[in-house]
Amino acid sequence: MDQPFVISIIGLSSSGKTAQGRRLYECLNRLPGCASLELIDGDSVREFLKGKIGYTASDRKLSAAVQTQLAHMLYKHGISSIVCNISPFEESRQFARKKIPGLVEIHLDCPLQTCMQRDRELQKNVYEPVLAGRTSDVNIVGVDIEFETPDDADLVLRTDLQSENESFYKIIEFLEAKWGISLPPNSLRSTGT
Repeated sequence: MDQPFVISIIGLSSSGKTAQGRRLYECLNRLPGCASLELIDGDSVREFLKGKIGYTASDRKLSAAVQTQLAHMLYKHGISSIVCNISPFEESRQFARKKIPGLVEIHLDCPLQTCMQRDRELQKNVYEPVLAGRTSDVNIVGVDIEFETPDDADLVLRTDLQSENESFYKIIEFLEAKWGISLPPNSLRSTGT
């Protein structure tokens, strides 16, 4: 890969963003010429900004803007990135597209009920207030903050209808076709992280 790139993986909490992002990072990081690659995960950015950014709609817009700016700065310096973020607002996604040339947006489309089940299994507890019967003033995307359907996603995957492996291979097939590259089979295996 001669040019830097930015891949934005978006969707509800527990739709599979971080899992796909990590796996994609492992795969692409093994490619010759792709040594400068960073994984920007919304949870990691939020942890770094702990106490400075919350979960309201305006906080979520700020979080998306911070991650876009970080990806843009890396891109300008020849460093590619994979950004995993809920990014619920089309305005934020359009801002990222304008800021970063050639941005690839992958929407992991997964119903709220499936995400809630996965959240319970992973013990993330994002949807805990909903399970307790609260559905207003909880600041949860997909519950009282709308996840706006992307207008221009490059790839949409129904992660409730596909296994993690099936979704991953669809991402790889898409990138191979888009970028005219062929990923060696050994780059596709998971390292188990």
